[in-house]
Amino acid sequence: MSEQCKCPMCNSNAWLDVDISAASKFYSCPVCGRIDLQLNLDTRIDEVQFDRNHLAAFLVYNGYKNELAFYTNRSKEWVDKVKEEFHKGNREHGLPVYLDNETVENWYPKTFAEKIDRILLYFGDHIKHVGESLTLKKEELYSVLFVDRFDYDQFGKPVERGNGALKSQADFMLNYLKDQSYIKSLTSASWWNTSGDEINLQVLPTCYARIDLLQKNNTHGKDVFVAMKFGDDTTKLREAIHKGIKNAGYKPILIDEVEHNEFIIPELLKHIKDSKFVVVDLTHQNNGAYFEEGYAMGLGKPVIQLCKSTTKLHFDVAQKNTIMWKTEEDIPERLEKRIKATID
Repeated sequence: MSEQCKCPMCNSNAWLDVDISAASKFYSCPVCGRIDLQLNLDTRIDEVQFDRNHLAAFLVYNGYKNELAFYTNRSKEWVDKVKEEFHKGNREHGLPVYLDNETVENWYPKTFAEKIDRILLYFGDHIKHVGESLTLKKEELYSVLFVDRFDYDQFGKPVERGNGALKSQADFMLNYLKDQSYIKSLTSASWWNTSGDEINLQVLPTCYARIDLLQKNNTHGKDVFVAMKFGDDTTKLREAIHKGIKNAGYKPILIDEVEHNEFIIPELLKHIKDSKFVVVDLTHQNNGAYFEEGYAMGLGKPVIQLCKSTTKLHFDVAQKNTIMWKTEEDIPERLEKRIKATID
C-alpha cells in the first residue's frame, strides 16, 4: 500500500511503497521520478552506495516520471527477469532499468563549465516557447543547479545542510547565470518568491545562442564514429562495439563500411566531425585510433574509450575513465550503459 513521504533525494512530497521481503523502497517523486532502492540492514537510504548529492542531480535530469520504466539498484538477474516478464505482457511491476553508482558518477559533470552547460540545456528543454518564463520549485531547482544537500561525516554518513546554505549555493549559481546574461529574475528584486519556495526566471537570447551551439556540437543525429583496428582478428570486437552502440539507440559509423569517392583522411575527419560522439578501442595500440581520438577531442566531441584489461594504455590517455574489458562479451552491456549515462 502506498503512503505519503518525503523523497530522500530531493525532499519533495512523494509516494512510497515498501517491499519488506526484498528490503526495498519504491519512491514516486514529481522531481526525481520513479526509483526502487534496495537497502541494507536498517533500510536507511544512507546505506545505499550512492553519493546522494550526485544521485539527486542524476534523477532530475534522467528520471522516469510518467513512463512505466523505473530505476533500480536490485540485482541484474532480478532486472532481467522482470524485463522478460514485461515484454511478455506482464506490466504489474513496470520496466526496470538497472542503476549503479558507476552510472551515476560517469554521468555527473566533472567541471563547473559542464554543470553550466547542463543547466542551460535543462532550461531550454523545459520552456515550450521562446520568451516564456520558467518557474521552478526549490526542490527541483536545487537538483538542476547541482546544489549539495548533504555533507558527509568521517564515517561516510550524509549530514543534511541547512536551508540557508542550500539557498546560498543556489543563489551563487543563479547570479553567475545572470552575470553571463543567460537568465534574468522575474521575481521582484531577489530570485525567490515571497514564500521562498520557488523562483520565476526568463531565458535570454544569449542563453538560446549557447543552447544552439551545444546542440549543434553534441547532438548531430545518431551517428557515432568508431575508431579501432580493423582486421580478421578484431571481428568479434567490432561486432561487440556495434551491438553496444545500436542497443543504446545510435548508429555506428565504421570507415571501412562507408561508401565514398574521396581520399580516406578527409572522409574520415568529416565523419568524426559529423558524429554526436566517438567510441575508440585502444587495445591494439593502433596509431590511427589514437589520431582519431585526438582529433575528436580537439573538436570537443565526447569520447568513450575502451581497452582490453591486459593492454597497458599510453600515459597521455591512461588517466581517462576507460571501459576495461576482459572478453568481447563484456562490451555491449557496459558500452550501452556508458552511452546512456554520459551522452543521453
